[in-house]
Amino acid sequence: MGKRWQIRKVNEAYLQRLVDDLGLPSVFARILLNRGITTPESGRDFLSPSLKSLEGLERLPGMAQALALLEQALKEGWRILVFGDYDVDGLTASAILVRFLREFSENIEVYIPSRFVEGYGLTEKAALQVLARKPHLVVTVDCGIRDRDGAKVLRKHGVRLVILDHHLPEPSSSPEADAIVSTFDLGTQKPLSFLSGAGLALVFVRALASFLGFPRDPLEGFLDLACLGTVADVVPLLSENRAIARYGLDLMNRRPSVAIQALLEVAGLGGRSVDAEAVSFFLAPRINAAGRVEHPKVALELLLCDDYERALEYAQCLNRLNTRRQRDEDRILEEIFQDEEKLECLEDEIIVLSGENWNIGVLGIVASRLSERFMRPVFVCGVHGDIAVGSGRGVEGLSLLEILESCAPLFLRYGGHEMAAGLKIPRENIPHFRKEANRRFGERVRSLRLSRGLVVDAVVGLADIDGRFLELWEKLKPFGEKNPSPLFATLNVMLVERWAWGKGGNHLRFLIRQGREWQEAVVFGGKERAGELFESSLVDLAFEVDVNALRSPYLKVQDWRIKK
Repeated sequence: MGKRWQIRKVNEAYLQRLVDDLGLPSVFARILLNRGITTPESGRDFLSPSLKSLEGLERLPGMAQALALLEQALKEGWRILVFGDYDVDGLTASAILVRFLREFSENIEVYIPSRFVEGYGLTEKAALQVLARKPHLVVTVDCGIRDRDGAKVLRKHGVRLVILDHHLPEPSSSPEADAIVSTFDLGTQKPLSFLSGAGLALVFVRALASFLGFPRDPLEGFLDLACLGTVADVVPLLSENRAIARYGLDLMNRRPSVAIQALLEVAGLGGRSVDAEAVSFFLAPRINAAGRVEHPKVALELLLCDDYERALEYAQCLNRLNTRRQRDEDRILEEIFQDEEKLECLEDEIIVLSGENWNIGVLGIVASRLSERFMRPVFVCGVHGDIAVGSGRGVEGLSLLEILESCAPLFLRYGGHEMAAGLKIPRENIPHFRKEANRRFGERVRSLRLSRGLVVDAVVGLADIDGRFLELWEKLKPFGEKNPSPLFATLNVMLVERWAWGKGGNHLRFLIRQGREWQEAVVFGGKERAGELFESSLVDLAFEVDVNALRSPYLKVQDWRIKK
């Protein structure tokens, strides 16, 4: 399709060492090297992740102070309020902590703010709502690390505060709290772990269980929730996150909670196995939908529910909200592509878009879809009166936080990660943000975009895709951030048969041959872009491997080069 293919180069000495010590075919040794795994020891850990990788994380900054305060609060019968974020990571983190604390006390409440009323995090408005519930102690999860104003309100009224947050702290100062448990060194801002909010909550309750002498390890009860948050929050699926995702998915398939069962049922996946892709594309969007179009309460109730019939009612409600969310996204995208001024913005290297009364709950998804399409950083802002709230999605090679920090005086508030961020900005500053972002980073984005080809992990023949190949491919799972599904290339393939299938004939299916080997290949959504393949007989293919319901392999074609 015209993309430049780059075959990753690897250190041959490292490659041979992995081949010899791990007994791997060179194709899979290459894949490990491409994921930054250079030693046999790290290779064994990657292929067989262990929950032992969570050990040592109980020594994260602030953990000792937080554990001691929770012990005091539980012993003295304090009213404890868990304050979480409204996305999947925040909701699952909240559910983990609430479920565990209720093992010890009935005085446990939970508060999830509305995206549309209080906004993200422990804002002053949210802190006032919390005070109305008269807690003695507030524990934030997946938020709080930058919420100085809200923390000040709580402290002013004598409320104790513990912050559990995996987001990047502000370089200048931290909120006033009794304890801040962070995945960063608060002094240097260097990352100590890439845990999600739910992963950090899991580590915390495990440490608290040990601290309190609780007889059971909470891992078995909460790995599925931690896995949901970890996969949905798109943190790197390496090290401890890889273990959480691998064993959390195993728990979902072995002994799914009533919440997972209900979500799978309404998503049409009842009885099917759950993998990271199912979490990303079927479970997470439904949980997120509540906070995107209404209040996240129904999603939290589902995650705290132990009765299947009630869980099914919650899941059906989320399904309806997800349909509304999809309609809101489509309306915004339609407006963007029909407005001349907005079409002009799409030509920028850093795309900044805004619209009147756009649903702020779906802006991140719209930004993500545009970023994938145009291969550029995208910020989408919903304007309500004089203020706009926006979400950004990035590209590899440039941190969104770097862009936002360079334009910090223009914002009322901002935060997030390298690839996903949020902001609040006066309406009048949006054009200045667009101009400054492009002036400072436009050329860098252009260089990244022009240099970005299709990065292929390894060249293989169809004969290589055998039982041993599939066994090792399974060991690479779960796929996700920093561990994508491997991209292979195969050369000089004959297209023997081809036909359209799926709704509206939108997908293309091929029977291909290379020497004596035959294989099936699919181009999903290929109706518009793959017509030239119908006229071709010899091609090179870039593809991912997948298996069908019968566990037979097929090629998910990502790109091709016409030879004849």
